Amino acid sequence: MIAGDEDLHRMQRAFRGVLDAFARPGTVHSVEPAPGNPVRPVALDASLEQVVRLFVDQAVTFFVADSEADAAASYLSSETHARRAPLRDADFVVVPARADAQTAREAVGEACRGTLVAPEKGTTVLMGCARLAEVPAGDGADEARDGSEADEARSASEADEAKEVGKAEGTGEAKGASEASGCDTSEAKEVGEPAMHVVALRGPGVERENRFAVDRVDWLHARAERGDEFPCGIEIVLVDPEGRVVAIPRSSSAALVGDPSPMFHVKQSPHCNAAEEQMFHVKHSEEPSCEESPRGGSVDGASAGEASANEAPLCEGLAGEALVDEISANGEVR
Repeated sequence: MIAGDEDLHRMQRAFRGVLDAFARPGTVHSVEPAPGNPVRPVALDASLEQVVRLFVDQAVTFFVADSEADAAASYLSSETHARRAPLRDADFVVVPARADAQTAREAVGEACRGTLVAPEKGTTVLMGCARLAEVPAGDGADEARDGSEADEARSASEADEAKEVGKAEGTGEAKGASEASGCDTSEAKEVGEPAMHVVALRGPGVERENRFAVDRVDWLHARAERGDEFPCGIEIVLVDPEGRVVAIPRSSSAALVGDPSPMFHVKQSPHCNAAEEQMFHVKHSEEPSCEESPRGGSVDGASAGEASANEAPLCEGLAGEALVDEISANGEVR
């Protein structure tokens, strides 16, 4: 609970950070971790607890997806006075960073999506992760912004290790140390640093595309498998131990960079019935191909070259805006 002005100001700053994260989906923001607490269970880190406290109180229900859920749930209940609920009925689902992929996928996959009448009843998933990082706008490389700093640190560490190994080779100490530890020093850096995946978001609040890097994508696959239709769906907030947060609203389209699966947005025409509706997938590419015309058939009074020239803007428009205004019965886009 709030004990003084410092706690109040910290909560206000954290609320602003999460609010900005939802206003700009796919961008990395920060919150100040909660102060140390000796009774905090190991399943919850200080940053995840801080975000949970912003949402969870006596007016809502929550569920903890973890192998030691009872300890974490009891702690949160005593701190926030919120009530526990089954996964499918909970307003908020807390997934600690240490949760395995299967647990995370089940938590995201079975969370309540709300209803057409009350889409706000959809669950918000608060998911911990090992690491979040920004990806500079317009940068096509699958590297986080802080990747250069990590590379410099690794290079310095490798240089020190090389010196030690060179000394040890002359005395036989390197071999003995390697055999005693039972591990290969060449793989040590891979053990301590998680692999990063770049995720791209599009949708409301995003001018073109926002990217961020994260160590786990089990939530992304589970979200895609749900197949929620807007306005129903779930919100996801990713939190790492350093206090970095990223929000993924239900209205956003998300995909891994380099994934062949297309990202798409569709605006249904009120003049189409179910039999006439078509889905125009816009692949994740900055230079969409216009080799195939969406109109089909020939253009009267124009050569093939003129037809291609006339149809190129239409293809670019579909790729840029990803909207279909109207689809007639014969498949022609008007």
